[in-house]
Amino acid sequence: MRTLGKGMVGATCVLSMAVLVAGCGTSSTGGAGDTTQVTKSTQIDKKTGLPAYNGKATITFWSWVPNDAKRVQIFEKYYPNIKVKLEDVGAGSPEYTKLSTAIQAKSGAPDVVMLEYDMMPQFIESGGLADITQYVDPVKSKFPTWVMNQVSSNGKVYAVPEDTGPLGLYYQKSIFDQEHLSVPTTWAQFQTEAEQFHQNNPNQAFSYFATNDGQWQLGLLWAAGITPFQQTSDGNWKISLDSPQAVKVFQYWGNLIKSGAVEAVQPGTPSWEKEMDQGKFATVVGSAWYPSEDIVPWDKHASEHDWHAAFIPQWTAGQTVDGDWGGSADAVTTQSKYPEAAAIFADFINTSQYEQPHNVQPAGTGGGGLFPADKDGFSVPSFSAPDPSLGGQTANKDIFETESSRVDANWQWNPWSTYTFQELQSEVTNAVDGKESWQQALTNAQNKIVAYAKSQGYNVQG
Repeated sequence: MRTLGKGMVGATCVLSMAVLVAGCGTSSTGGAGDTTQVTKSTQIDKKTGLPAYNGKATITFWSWVPNDAKRVQIFEKYYPNIKVKLEDVGAGSPEYTKLSTAIQAKSGAPDVVMLEYDMMPQFIESGGLADITQYVDPVKSKFPTWVMNQVSSNGKVYAVPEDTGPLGLYYQKSIFDQEHLSVPTTWAQFQTEAEQFHQNNPNQAFSYFATNDGQWQLGLLWAAGITPFQQTSDGNWKISLDSPQAVKVFQYWGNLIKSGAVEAVQPGTPSWEKEMDQGKFATVVGSAWYPSEDIVPWDKHASEHDWHAAFIPQWTAGQTVDGDWGGSADAVTTQSKYPEAAAIFADFINTSQYEQPHNVQPAGTGGGGLFPADKDGFSVPSFSAPDPSLGGQTANKDIFETESSRVDANWQWNPWSTYTFQELQSEVTNAVDGKESWQQALTNAQNKIVAYAKSQGYNVQG
């Protein structure tokens, strides 16, 4: 789950996040993190198979998942002595800003908070998230390794994974049939078809490139097996955003933009919504949740365009590597007065057999519309049901379950994601506008991020 246009981070938010992270780094460890550990009850609830809770508690949960009141209702049925106050304080940046303010003020944070994976290191470093390793360890085998990596730091687990967004390629089958195109399996084939398609159809683009979404842009690197941010065993960081491999990926898209085959756009804006509805783009690189978030809401002619999903193209024929775009986890904050109850709640709503059918059910029919992080969710019947927004294709089962297993487990987000997205988007826009080369754009972003990280007290190589 993500929020459209999240990459467009406002100045106020950036300043708030900067204050949040400031001082978190240390010269030896690269980040203080939190030492608060939530101890697990040894008593197991027979109905749920999860820890029992014999006291009474009322906890607050910040989340923007659709129809989450139902998820809370299911939980309270099995844990009637834990009451949950659900609050949607804003999706993405609005929530993060409020959480940052609460952490700095040492008051006002919820017991459980929904966070996207790219924000996890930032809030772990702030000391705002509790160590819930004891609660997640018994269920961690339910999640792919790369997912557990997103909620872990220095051997501790700080959240229960909720959903993910392995990348795929969406395409209009109506166009591919008309133009006698084959679904590209490599980026070289993608380029050839893109240029030929645009030559034949100058008013259309083969795909688009999101200039306002740094998370999506970095997802392209992730899907290429590139890891621009790595924390070393001694706690220091290595940043290589302008590596030859990364420049190759961005230069590839830059060449397609320059030729007109790919259009540089800002998803979430009226012009993009209009072009989606017009069916201007023959393909789109998107996540597993893309149909419910980016196709159905904006393309009123989706059935006519006949969208389908395919595996993401590879840089080398025969490779099977993918990346992720979006996805969230539920973390317990260190301000919680009932950390055990909060940890049980986060565990239950994401791993319980009683919650999975609701989590997987499409949002439009009352469910959460999640592509579950818990692999048990892949066995829920609705997960394999034909998707009417994809011409009845069983894309979850046939495409994205496989893509999830291919996501590169080496990827790491850094503790400065907000700043990283802002600077990357700014430099990418300069490159798209022809103000600088793609090499220069990535080098500028690299230098700014390294300088920023050092200013926060981190030891960084780059």
